[in-house]
Amino acid sequence: MKDGNIINYPLLSYKTVAQFSNNITFSYYYYKLMLICKALFEWENLPNNMESRWIENYLFRDGQCVFFKDNNLGFMVAGVALNGSVNCYDDPTTVTPVATNYIYEGKSPLMCGDDCYIIRNNDLRLPQFAVVRYYAYKLCNIDRAIDVNIEAQKTPTLVKCTDKQRLSLKQAINQRRDNEPVMYVDESLDMDAITTLDLKPPMVFKDLQVQKHMVLNEFFTDIGVNNANMDKRERMVANEVEANNEQVKASEDVLLRNREEACKQINRIFGLNISVRRRELDKIPEYEDIIKEENM
Repeated sequence: MKDGNIINYPLLSYKTVAQFSNNITFSYYYYKLMLICKALFEWENLPNNMESRWIENYLFRDGQCVFFKDNNLGFMVAGVALNGSVNCYDDPTTVTPVATNYIYEGKSPLMCGDDCYIIRNNDLRLPQFAVVRYYAYKLCNIDRAIDVNIEAQKTPTLVKCTDKQRLSLKQAINQRRDNEPVMYVDESLDMDAITTLDLKPPMVFKDLQVQKHMVLNEFFTDIGVNNANMDKRERMVANEVEANNEQVKASEDVLLRNREEACKQINRIFGLNISVRRRELDKIPEYEDIIKEENM
């Protein structure tokens, strides 16, 4: 209400509401899965008050970052600007650090392996956001299908009638909602002229929940997280459990091995004692939230 007058807001179309729901559902899963990915690894003994999340932010977004020592700010991690020079294995030999509100003013370019080291997210230096976007899209589609299926349960019947008949039928439906034992209609109502169609929308949202569970399992396997606590293992034979564990271990090794190699080389170049390890899953709130949702 404004100045004593009621403000008439424009009604949103079903298409607009559907698009809005699509966007917020995708965003929900994208950020939830993103936070899990960024929290998987814990870096220890980092110098200069450096935080693990600074490294993991770069690896998630860019697939790589460079560790170096700035003449004024000390040890840093930053984005990588490749200078075009590579060795016989196609690995960069010189880079320039780039970051928000930061201009590198030291020796340029930095020699990889001597002045700095490129931390890789994986062997191909691919970012993790593409994986998260892929699974967020799949989970969004399933969730929205569940919403549509539930919504379809509200209007299971179509009625073909005249405007006058529609008024009488609405009154009868209101009587039913009020729990009246008998519904009264006008004597002029021609029941034979009314046609109904029972749409009988199938209730498939339980099956879709199972499908969503399977997609989440695929995501956790891809990022090297054992999903044993999401499945009832008695439903799986020993060979299936072993095969799944091997896939999880392979995915974990791809990510962890590159980070451990980075620690080894950085310690060699700068005389530090940096290490990295997998963070305990129960210390990642977003992971715990998804597990609780799936087990409800």
